[in-house]
Amino acid sequence: MKKSNKIILSALTASTLILLAACGKSASSRNIQFGLPSDITTLDSSMVTDVFSQEVIGSTEEGLMRNGANNQPQLALAKSISVSNDGLTYTIILKDNLKYSNGIKLTASDFVYSFERANDPKTGAQYNYLFTNVLKNAAQVQAGKLPVSALGIKAVSADKLVITLVKPTPYFKFLLTEPITYPLNQKFVESQGKKYGTTSATTLYDGPYEFSKTKGFTGTNKNFSIVKNPNYYDAGAVKSNEIDFQVVNNLNTGAELFKTGKLDFAMINTTDLVKANENTKGYSVIHPSETQFLQYNQTGSNKALANADIREALNLATNRSEIVQEFEPASTVATSIIPKGMYTTASGQDFASLAKQDYTYNTALAKQLFEKGMKTLGLSKLTLSIEAPNDNQEADNQLVSYLQTSYEKALPSLTINQKLVPFQQQLNDLSVHNFDIALSSWGADYAEPTTFFNLFTTGSAGNMGGFSNATFDKAFAAATNLPDVLNASKRDADYENAEHALYTQSNINPISYGSFPTLTNPNLQGFEVHSAGLPFDLKTAYLKQ
Repeated sequence: MKKSNKIILSALTASTLILLAACGKSASSRNIQFGLPSDITTLDSSMVTDVFSQEVIGSTEEGLMRNGANNQPQLALAKSISVSNDGLTYTIILKDNLKYSNGIKLTASDFVYSFERANDPKTGAQYNYLFTNVLKNAAQVQAGKLPVSALGIKAVSADKLVITLVKPTPYFKFLLTEPITYPLNQKFVESQGKKYGTTSATTLYDGPYEFSKTKGFTGTNKNFSIVKNPNYYDAGAVKSNEIDFQVVNNLNTGAELFKTGKLDFAMINTTDLVKANENTKGYSVIHPSETQFLQYNQTGSNKALANADIREALNLATNRSEIVQEFEPASTVATSIIPKGMYTTASGQDFASLAKQDYTYNTALAKQLFEKGMKTLGLSKLTLSIEAPNDNQEADNQLVSYLQTSYEKALPSLTINQKLVPFQQQLNDLSVHNFDIALSSWGADYAEPTTFFNLFTTGSAGNMGGFSNATFDKAFAAATNLPDVLNASKRDADYENAEHALYTQSNINPISYGSFPTLTNPNLQGFEVHSAGLPFDLKTAYLKQ
């Protein structure tokens, strides 16, 4: 669920959890009231990076594929997809009579324009790293060395699309579920200019729902509604006529709204709320595939964090067990960036267990390495800031305070400042490397290690730390290129080497495989939760009478 940072999700098996199976009864006359803990940042499918905006976009727009049972991509706007024997050419036939919500015909050219817009360096789409080493000529286009027309995607006719890859990519169909691959009508997008995707009135919809004309998204409002899209190809499967979203930044408020019947779904991922509500009817813990971690700015703008000894000292001074116990109910300690339960190796082993690294808590060694790094840099004192979002995650704010205290205690010459900012500002800061240390989390877009490892390759738009790890790059390249890409056992070994390379250079600091405690109305039926990709699927959701 890319973005620079998805801030809610955590580890589960890579299968679809259907909270309450649809039982075929008619929908309730009351609309679903769905709580979101963070403001929507954009409706632009090319530019979206955060999970909550992706969730809303995934309800109102759709691509060639849609995430389905067991996190396996299912045909959506595509009627058929055939793959050449060498795995490089995908021939796609669209479903008949596809339309946007305003009645405009949806054609293969809309996918071509969408791919071109996302890869155009002028657009600045952070998620275009998904295409970089996969789609033919994407790397050169993103670097400005080739025109967007050189991309390996062509519309053969109004309903036929041909996509050419640079190498066999076993997970490519997963990528076709991602918002950045959704179709865009060029004429409409260009007519909106820079306003496109900023409000519901400046966006076009081809998914199960469209925004209400009277209760749409204005760009800043915290209450908005989506209504059934009559032009959606599978409108018969959509059981709710309207779903109302409420952005509730205060999780305590969300819990109270649930208890008074004003919300049907609320997130309560703080220790106090879990203890207060674990016996409440509707309480459950979801475990999507996500890892919370600290990112270090290694661009050289902060010379201390460019020093491996200082980064390792911070890793060693991180008491992950205590963090999980105090701040992350139902979470588990992370020993890798790939979360538990997301990916099973060819041998049948959970990859997180196979690739477990020695992220230990050792303040004596931390102090020793910190002093070594400081001596190398000629420093006697050091001040660093830890940045985290302050508009939706009370637990994150408490965690930053904890890290400040524990790091300063373990490393006496270190001063930590808290930098708590709105989520949108953190996204912006990360994208331009305007931070020292950032509390981040990433949820799997698909159930395969590249969904995480793509972030850390040299030059990747997702590499917010701005580091270059040659050993990691070599292992990742081996896993994603011939011959290993078509040999599952060798690919798994390469992924294990990539995980180890991140650990040895202390490029990141995994903290936890988080949990997602929620309160859900028992009458909410047909509501699917995926451990990878878009976390919530409201397409068939409804309230049972």
